[in-house]
Amino acid sequence: MEEKIRFRLRPIRIISYLISIGLDIFLYYVLHSYFLLLMAIVMSTMPFVSIAGAFYTCKNLKAELGIGKSTLEYGEELLIEIRLKNHVWFPALQSSIKVNISNTFLENKIERVLEMPVKAHGESKLGLSFRFINLGRFTVEADTFSLQDIMGLIIVKKPIDILGEVYVLPGSAADALPDVTNFMAGAAEVEESTHKGSDFSEVSDIREYIPGDRIRDIHWKISARCNELMVKERVATAGSEMVLFLDFVKNEEAAQHILTYTYSLACAFIRQRLPVCVLCWNQSEYCFNEYRCASDAELAQTYSEVYRLPLTARINEEGMRLIGNFFPYLKTYICVGLKDGSVQVGMLENM
Repeated sequence: MEEKIRFRLRPIRIISYLISIGLDIFLYYVLHSYFLLLMAIVMSTMPFVSIAGAFYTCKNLKAELGIGKSTLEYGEELLIEIRLKNHVWFPALQSSIKVNISNTFLENKIERVLEMPVKAHGESKLGLSFRFINLGRFTVEADTFSLQDIMGLIIVKKPIDILGEVYVLPGSAADALPDVTNFMAGAAEVEESTHKGSDFSEVSDIREYIPGDRIRDIHWKISARCNELMVKERVATAGSEMVLFLDFVKNEEAAQHILTYTYSLACAFIRQRLPVCVLCWNQSEYCFNEYRCASDAELAQTYSEVYRLPLTARINEEGMRLIGNFFPYLKTYICVGLKDGSVQVGMLENM
């Protein structure tokens, strides 16, 4: 970025200072005091020194952004630090940076003007503590820096380019993990009844569950009768994953409820060692984005990718119909959406 420095005069300050110089010169001619003459010379010289120093400082000053971590949980506080590094021996009593904090997913932003002095040949720091009460991808950026010369006669500005980003996940807001037994049982029943070669008649044996067995191989009906988990041994079985479709609506609060519940649902499946595939509509490419995750770290990365598009690009009222067109071999999926003002979750058969 070209650092083209601009300035703006402060007419009232300049006029006031010129009146002060004129009054000093008038008193010199009346009183014939050499002290007043010396004062007039100093007062005539100081504006040039002050203005030149402001331009020199502004040109050599570097602005940096410090963010402690890039991933936060809902409601967590974060310290954002602005650092000004001045490499010259000339200070500034007042400087300002306009900082924009935008939520690119929910498409809103706030502006803050930060003011701080600039040390001579040193580093100045200003820390701001923010509590993030919305989910999404937040960008912290500033593009203009300005400072005032020591005498306050002009304001010098130059473009800067500092940018940081923070991802806010549901985290502790989704600590209460739902019971996913019914979802897994339902998926298993549909799989058995529709997938050729995997129905119950071709099961080679039934045995007790051993840690490491796939959840989908559990025979839920026999397990309920025996009061312990029983696993179906097959000659050949297909891989499995639970598909979660985020059916967003154009409402910030509802979208966050959908994100939170889906996060807790995905965590519950991952705890059961069942991989998850998150489906989100992508309006710009007119397709579904697929995000697969089998661990908490991969789930956090999935949400980071979901946040990269704005909410309006994730909405399609015909999403459930389009799933059948885009994924004809998908048997079942869980739809998390909004109905009658509350989040509704259901397992659907792909039509």
